[in-house]
Amino acid sequence: MNDGPSSVESHTSRFHDKSELVIIIVAAVMLVILSAVQFVYTRSLMEKELEKSAFRELISSALRIQEVLSSAEVSVSNQIWHAEEHLGDPDYMYKLVYNLVKDDSDDIIGSFVCFKPDFFPKKGELYEPYARQWSVDSITVRQIASRQSHDYTKSTFYKNAMLGDTTDWSLPYPDAEGAQDFVTTYAMPIMNNNGEPVGALGVDLRTDWIADVVNLNHIHPSSFSLVISENGELIASPHDSVASPELVNYIVTLFNDSTVKRELKAHGRITKIGFYDKTKREYGSIYYARKENKPHWYMTVVCYNKQVFSQLRTMEWNILLLGLIAMAILGYIVHLFAKSNRRLIDTGMERERLNSELRVAKEIQMNMLPHENAVRREDISVYGTLMPAREVGGDLYDFFVRDEKLFFCIGDVSGKGVPAAMMMSQTLSLLRSKAANENNPARILNSVNEVVCNGNDANMFVTLFIGVLDLPTGKLRYCNAGHNAPLLLDGETAAPCDTKPNLPVGVFADVRYTMYEYTIPPHSLLFLYTDGLTEARNVRHEMFGTERLLLADCGLHVMPKEYIERMMQSVQEFAQGESQSDDLTMLAIKYNPKEENDILCESLTISNNLQQVNLVSAFIKNIASQLEIDKKTTGEIRLAVEEAVVNIIHYAYPSGSTGNIITLEAKSDGVTLMLILTDSGAAFDPTEVPDADTTMSAEERPIGGLGIHLIRQLTDSINYKRENGKNILTMRKNITNKI
Repeated sequence: MNDGPSSVESHTSRFHDKSELVIIIVAAVMLVILSAVQFVYTRSLMEKELEKSAFRELISSALRIQEVLSSAEVSVSNQIWHAEEHLGDPDYMYKLVYNLVKDDSDDIIGSFVCFKPDFFPKKGELYEPYARQWSVDSITVRQIASRQSHDYTKSTFYKNAMLGDTTDWSLPYPDAEGAQDFVTTYAMPIMNNNGEPVGALGVDLRTDWIADVVNLNHIHPSSFSLVISENGELIASPHDSVASPELVNYIVTLFNDSTVKRELKAHGRITKIGFYDKTKREYGSIYYARKENKPHWYMTVVCYNKQVFSQLRTMEWNILLLGLIAMAILGYIVHLFAKSNRRLIDTGMERERLNSELRVAKEIQMNMLPHENAVRREDISVYGTLMPAREVGGDLYDFFVRDEKLFFCIGDVSGKGVPAAMMMSQTLSLLRSKAANENNPARILNSVNEVVCNGNDANMFVTLFIGVLDLPTGKLRYCNAGHNAPLLLDGETAAPCDTKPNLPVGVFADVRYTMYEYTIPPHSLLFLYTDGLTEARNVRHEMFGTERLLLADCGLHVMPKEYIERMMQSVQEFAQGESQSDDLTMLAIKYNPKEENDILCESLTISNNLQQVNLVSAFIKNIASQLEIDKKTTGEIRLAVEEAVVNIIHYAYPSGSTGNIITLEAKSDGVTLMLILTDSGAAFDPTEVPDADTTMSAEERPIGGLGIHLIRQLTDSINYKRENGKNILTMRKNITNKI
């Protein structure tokens, strides 16, 4: 046996070959495991996001449908008394159904009124005037009832009406005589003076709008939506080009099959059913939820896994392809430079992971900002924009309306990139949380600063400007934490707001911020910005500067979006193609208070005595009668005001004290009713009280808070202020639904 040098080299060579093979195998196994884990984790995230998207789409569709149905129901309810008042005049019924169609939305195709047989002998045994709307300017009214061609007494809605019940929305059916279309019907009973049902008043709605509403938006291009009744019958489906009738019937069959496996998703708010489409040879999911309000239809979203996880499949192939390439390179590099190869692969994967995470982080960051149409009011217009210098940035802005107050802020985190973005998201979340039940901007900043300073080992800070604008009065309360002073444009000049900057948030936990007050002139524009605007540079390294802001267009008719677009164009023209070096954020607010034109102004003075609450009820009824407010709205107003008065009597004054004055003032311009309660009791701001959690059981729920919660639910908005030692609570209610 030869044990010389050649034998040793052979053994050494085979050892190295085996080591390299082991390294390659181990690396391959690790790559497969990492890919599998990433695949499972990514799929799980995508499934959760799909569930959220499906839930949002179902809620949105249900709300849009309920809005149309409720409008039609209210229209019928508002006309019932007209029918009952004119039971002796059969010809008036033509005018009644004509007005019901003419005055309501385009979704109502027809209106009818029908009576029990021989109720109007001169009109024949069956009498049903029907108004059919063909276009905005074309409405026909005719008597359509007969025993031979159209016997309404056999209809479910008529039978229920004669029992004295308000019918629910019917299942879709073809109406050949009246609507001459595929419709769903809603009707209410007509009562005589003895309280006996003698007929029914109702409306017909096309059903094609339901399919249009639920298929207005889609999670994915191939997804579609259905509406199914409580009995499992199809209400609405998309066009045949989107989903074939066979596929729709298959989905409905699965929905009605009690043996099919179902899974609760989105924390139990929706239900999922899996299915397989033999035609497309694809798997998919059915998500559905039951409408809370009548009719209790089921809103359904259908989507296919192929499109939902298309990016995931692309990622699979990319990972596989990259893995094969990496393994080929790895085999060659391991043979030469094993350690260097491992370092290079790890570095490349880390860079790709970081880039991917940055892209996701940017999307998440942008989604945190308020939508352009987040505030839709006539008295205020708001628009903001954020352009990060890198993938993610540290600028922030936010705005929302709560209790007739516009809350807004703008900020700039020290530094750039991911750390600044993380600080930005934390600060924005804190601001929203603190502003949910707090109206004082200084106290909001104090609370946010304490949290940010706690554990701020990176020594990062945030400059912030936060304001709270009282929309009825135009009073602006604001606080500045080291940020640029906003510009106020009043139509003639552009000048910075009078404010001291204070220290930025995150520097010292014991800092106490100062609040300022200023009444904004009507039609003025408030412009907030970060230093990315003033410090923008051109090719000659000159800065944009504050002077150019002061020369901006101060016209009263310039709207926020137009103003920001002009400013963005000015910066881009000034930069002359120079790359952006800092995050650039702008926020503009246009204040256009509504001019009061009251047609009613009355007041009532009572003492803090529960026995005088009856005077409040009588006062509200008198106001409602003058303004011709419907009974339902009148009841809501009365209940809200009485609850507020009782709270004042119980809590505003010391126990046992009497003789204190409470003033109730009512103002209305014919569209909105404003009720103002004034008392000189202990200061208390109900707008800073969190909403009661009505989802908790009575045993678990804390005592108190339900009265204020009730007032919020019964009114459109509430506003509170403390002036000259008095509490002033203003409640607003829309009264456009007349009797």
